[in-house]
Amino acid sequence: MSDVKPPLFNRTYLKIIIWIVAIAIVFLTARQNSNSDFIRIHKYPDLPLYYVDNDDSTLQLSFLFRTGVAINSEQQLLQQLLLQQAEQQLAELTNQQPFSTMNAALSAGISADKLQISITLPAKQAKADTLKTMAKQLLERLRAYHPDTDLEQRWAHLEAAQYLNLKDPENRLLSTFGDLINSPVSVHPLQRFADFFHHSVRPEAVTLTLKGPDTEPLAEQLSSLLIASSDNTRINQPLSPRHQRLSPQGNQTYRLSGIALPGRQQPQFATELLAIRTLQQLLQQQSQLTARLVWKSLDKQGFVAMILQGSKINANENLDPLMQTLLAQLDDPLINDTRDMLRNNYQTQMEAIESQLSLLDTIAFYQLPLDYLNDFEEKLNQVDNAEVKKLITLFLTSPDRYQLTLPAY
Repeated sequence: MSDVKPPLFNRTYLKIIIWIVAIAIVFLTARQNSNSDFIRIHKYPDLPLYYVDNDDSTLQLSFLFRTGVAINSEQQLLQQLLLQQAEQQLAELTNQQPFSTMNAALSAGISADKLQISITLPAKQAKADTLKTMAKQLLERLRAYHPDTDLEQRWAHLEAAQYLNLKDPENRLLSTFGDLINSPVSVHPLQRFADFFHHSVRPEAVTLTLKGPDTEPLAEQLSSLLIASSDNTRINQPLSPRHQRLSPQGNQTYRLSGIALPGRQQPQFATELLAIRTLQQLLQQQSQLTARLVWKSLDKQGFVAMILQGSKINANENLDPLMQTLLAQLDDPLINDTRDMLRNNYQTQMEAIESQLSLLDTIAFYQLPLDYLNDFEEKLNQVDNAEVKKLITLFLTSPDRYQLTLPAY
């Protein structure tokens, strides 16, 4: 009779192993979400200059110019013309010294509240004094406004493209809504473009960000190019009336309900974020209507607009009963599920250092706390469901709402 061999692990050993594995999982998860896993953002004292050290072969210096918000169609055209003018004035700069010897690349982009221009170069060539010279040359070129003879032609091309874009019913509604919350100026845009350009690239309008290895001495050199920001951007007062009916278009009726909001710098941003995402989830559950939520949280100003369409949307019908029906379906489980979704998405996104670095410009431009990345989940967890419900109720039923109707033929 063969001998029976004892099991390799007895029950006690297995229990110990299970406990060790469980503890290791908890430890690793906690470590993954700990503050030490986030990049450390630095700010130069009293100046809009932010920098991050990361082990990379390239260095990126970004200029974030505070242009004011572009909510209405005229402002959006001015933003596009601003980008074209900036690109034109910076053309051929990389072919000159010291850009050419440093193998530096230039890129430019525009958004609804800023012009961003970035210099990217090999980190091993990024000498502090040379980088300062490059930054100084770029700023001097921008501030020396030299419009060419085709300015009117470029404006005409932008207007033509926008005209085609506004043939879309939703874009037409959003454009009208933008005019209501940020009224156009009576002076023709081209007549005030020079002032707009100078205002956008003035010393007080720029924020600098640095990403790359050993950025502190570079930031020290660049600090002399900046002055403390004292931005007093004026926000246009809204026009009246708040209810407007547009001329008929197409074979479907569209309705827009929107409200102006504070900008990105507001302390209750986490509440607004959770309220917006919860409302989006609520709308997705509806089968009786087609709705889209457009949300902008910009520099000191923002808005949310809900666009409704479909055969069940009546041009002459009061939207209040529909809004009350939506509110009746709002509950704590939906808010909690949305919070969990946001938190899980954030954890997944922040696993990549590149994703964290991509938020440096956002933190710098909107003057958010340096520990924003570390504290985001905690602030989200602290949001009171009652405050979320209150804010969604404001979105849907406030007397300050703008209500636009685009009826069908």
